Amino acid sequence: MVRPTIVDVAKAAGVSRATAARVLAGATNVDPVMTSAVEREAALLGYEANFAARMLRGGRAGAIGLVVAFNEIGSLNGTFFASALKGAAKGLAAGDVQPVLLPADDEDRGKIPKFLRSGAVDGVIVILQHEITHLVEALADSPVPIAWVGKPQYEIDPGSIVVDSDNLGGGALAARALVEAGRRTIGIITGPPDMEQANERMRGWTEELTRSGIVPGPIVHGDFTVDSGMAAMARLLQRAPDLDGVFASSDLMAAGAIRVLQAAGRRVPLDVSIVGFDDVLIATTSEPPLTTVRQPLEEMGRAAAEALIAMIHGRPAEKLQILPTTLVRRESL
Repeated sequence: MVRPTIVDVAKAAGVSRATAARVLAGATNVDPVMTSAVEREAALLGYEANFAARMLRGGRAGAIGLVVAFNEIGSLNGTFFASALKGAAKGLAAGDVQPVLLPADDEDRGKIPKFLRSGAVDGVIVILQHEITHLVEALADSPVPIAWVGKPQYEIDPGSIVVDSDNLGGGALAARALVEAGRRTIGIITGPPDMEQANERMRGWTEELTRSGIVPGPIVHGDFTVDSGMAAMARLLQRAPDLDGVFASSDLMAAGAIRVLQAAGRRVPLDVSIVGFDDVLIATTSEPPLTTVRQPLEEMGRAAAEALIAMIHGRPAEKLQILPTTLVRRESL
């Protein structure tokens, strides 16, 4: 079968070749009736744009990079990374843009910036995690626009897109839930101090407890992993043996904390209530199932993709989007 050409599409739609080319290149200044006809006939004929030719015509690669921490590649389900990546991929697919996965680590700090200078992608979405915070500085002079999923702790180009959840409000939700459950000695397992999200969650937790007339309990740091949650929970128990409430600022750390509490003979939630953050898979599979603050991870990834595509095509794009968090009640409260 002969592959249909743009001439075939133009003839079927009753428009000139130039008009068909503008429509298929994404132009927005073509008559809506003609645009509809071209798009309809292209779909019926099975026409596929030649990305190389499109790049030569419009200076675009037709692809967007997705930067993720290298050690997260094996986490195909149930993590912050997986949900945000899924949303971003859906957003790119809806915009007819090819995603290019770019694993990053701390060993080769120049790899990602060098790739972006190659012209292989029109922009990049960075799913920000603790392991790749060094990229914030490394991408300061990025030749392509950036959308960050998660607000960086350090200064970034004011033209960048940032999509995050309401971490401050989420921390307050967790604290309020613990107070309403009758807990009074409440500690926190927060994240790395160089992560803006962790600091915002802790600040929301602190402010809400203070508003409720409760002195915030001990603060320990983890790195958003199960093992770090276990180690942090052991430190919390050493510092506050009478602890009756814990806010863990990720579900993975909350799951680790539950294991340590159970090993110490502390029942969840009869003796100690726990609230996590994220609402990923482990929240439903832990024992007991975890009450948590849900951040809309997939929606965040998709919003970043849609805003970046709009920016690349010269359309208005919302630079800062803070999506709401909600409390999901299960059995650990």
